Amino acid sequence: MSLEMSNGATVYREAYFRGQRPEPDVWIDQWADEYMRIPRDTGAAEPGQYHTSRTPYAREPMRCLSPAHPCKRVVTMVASQLMKTQIALNWIGGLIHMAPSNILTLLPSLGLAKRVSSRIGKTIKATPVLRERVASNRSRDARNTMDTKEFEGGSLYITTAGSAANLAELSARYIYGDEVDRWSVDVGEEGDPVELAETRGSTFGRNAKFYFSSSPTVRGASRIAELFEVSDQRYYYVPCPTCEHMQVLEWERLHYSADFQVVHYQCAGPDCDVLIEERYKGEMLAKGEWRAHTQGDGETVGFNLNALYSPPGWTGWASLAKQFEKAKKAQAKGDLEPMQVFYNTRLAKVWDSAQEQTSADVLRDRARLESYSLGSMPDGVLMLTASVDTQADRLELMVMGWGVGMERWVVDFQVIASDPTDERTWAALDELLKARYRHPCGADLMIMATAVDSGGNHTDEVYQFCRMRRWRNVFAIKGASKRGRPVIAQRPSMVDVTWKGLTERHGAELWFVGTDTAKDWIYNRYVFDTGPGALHFANDLPGDFFAQCVAERKVTRYVRGHKRIEWTKGKSERNEALDLLVYNLAMAHYQGINRYQEHDWARIRKAIYESVSGDSSQPVQSERLSRPVVTPAAPTAPQPAAVKSRLAAAPPQRRSSTSGYLKRR
Repeated sequence: MSLEMSNGATVYREAYFRGQRPEPDVWIDQWADEYMRIPRDTGAAEPGQYHTSRTPYAREPMRCLSPAHPCKRVVTMVASQLMKTQIALNWIGGLIHMAPSNILTLLPSLGLAKRVSSRIGKTIKATPVLRERVASNRSRDARNTMDTKEFEGGSLYITTAGSAANLAELSARYIYGDEVDRWSVDVGEEGDPVELAETRGSTFGRNAKFYFSSSPTVRGASRIAELFEVSDQRYYYVPCPTCEHMQVLEWERLHYSADFQVVHYQCAGPDCDVLIEERYKGEMLAKGEWRAHTQGDGETVGFNLNALYSPPGWTGWASLAKQFEKAKKAQAKGDLEPMQVFYNTRLAKVWDSAQEQTSADVLRDRARLESYSLGSMPDGVLMLTASVDTQADRLELMVMGWGVGMERWVVDFQVIASDPTDERTWAALDELLKARYRHPCGADLMIMATAVDSGGNHTDEVYQFCRMRRWRNVFAIKGASKRGRPVIAQRPSMVDVTWKGLTERHGAELWFVGTDTAKDWIYNRYVFDTGPGALHFANDLPGDFFAQCVAERKVTRYVRGHKRIEWTKGKSERNEALDLLVYNLAMAHYQGINRYQEHDWARIRKAIYESVSGDSSQPVQSERLSRPVVTPAAPTAPQPAAVKSRLAAAPPQRRSSTSGYLKRR
């Protein structure tokens, strides 16, 4: 038996010159029609040889993804089950075969990454030219695994976009991001994952190519919508079979009978109002063309396509009409989720829940009709709570009044524009929390409970501030990580306090707030302008305050196949006012105000009026009795003067502590 050995020099020479050979002018659509095979064991509706003619609208996106095309980025904001994933498979296959290099595929979750990896593996197995080039999954050196598939000239990496390490540890010429609207907002506090992903291809310069696909979500929080906005915004125009007028298929022009037996599309031609039957759709798609609506940034090509373009035999117009009518019925009952799903996954449009909720303009107009201003209150106010939001450069304070049936009034709103790492900032806040507010009957009302946000960058400062004022019902709070939690927890969690280099174990109380539960309660009552649950605003609140109150929207996401409803906002929108409303509601629940009955409120009102000395028959001016503390821009003293004088008169007693660190002081 003779063993023939390869000549090492020959093998090296052949590989060297193969690497020097210029890349072929490969066009992904042509490659897919010739080589791509759809495996039968993936559950695909049409397995076997791939034909672009079945989905003619997919040809141009694949052309743009070809290495020879000059564009840098391809964006597809399309309906579900139309073309996104198959285009990606065709692209990956064509690259492995004709233009090999590192390919990075990013998915929103590990479960989805495993499913996509399995589909890619089956596609490679079913396509002969790929099977020859990709290492066997039986290789001893594990060159074909769930997250890595090696081939001559590069490797295919399949991972999640939820880890900064996944986005930073390798370089890739081609990057595919699937379902980008389901990615984490901020990966490890390192920034936008889309931007982090694109940095992986920065070393390849103009030769890099990026493909991002997704169905959109809500306005202001949809990444795919943002990417589409900077693109040339291409829409697929199809001809009318009668007049040949080229048009974009819009949902508003679909007409159907009550029993969905008759469904037609009305032509948009100026001289043609013919009702098009669905049987002509295949012919219309074949004659269609993509048209750009704007120039864009010059390097991004964007495609938008709704489910009306679904090929014959797939999702029909009658099925879409049934889904829409079902969503309309749910919407009439107050359930907006089915309509959002229809907009996102069928119409490929962003969902603007602000259209279905009270707008900022309505709240602003309502405030201008109120008869009270900041620092004062109407007669209906019987109890006060406060909330504090911590930002990097300031503290924001809201004082809220409560009355019968949880009717609410924004009594005060102030901003302490000073560094929260400075003790003088917290001293200023302390003075504001001691303020008393004059009720129209003449009684002085004090703040009964205060919530201070500890979820920002100043956690230790918040803990220290609150632990020293626990006896005044000043609490550190934080939003609960799980949905469906009560507005405020039944009991606090004990947390460590680190202050001036010393740590006291279990030194402070931390109360968790069910923010989603609170926001549901608040948003559902924006429509009330008077009576139980209504929210009133002082007439001199700043204009942007009201936009902050409605900055967040509900969005439905699917994580590992499970539905999750979340509150979200746009990246450029501010929501401090909404957070302050949530924290005040938590304090109301802490005080048990949500359980008060008519007789409880009557008792409180009686106590307030009886507390007034002298003649209480005449109303007095409602006002804030103590002046706001102004923190100097460049203070030189360790504390504000007002606070300093108070401390000199009555020096505080050192609080006892079980900390060993503090004992050694």
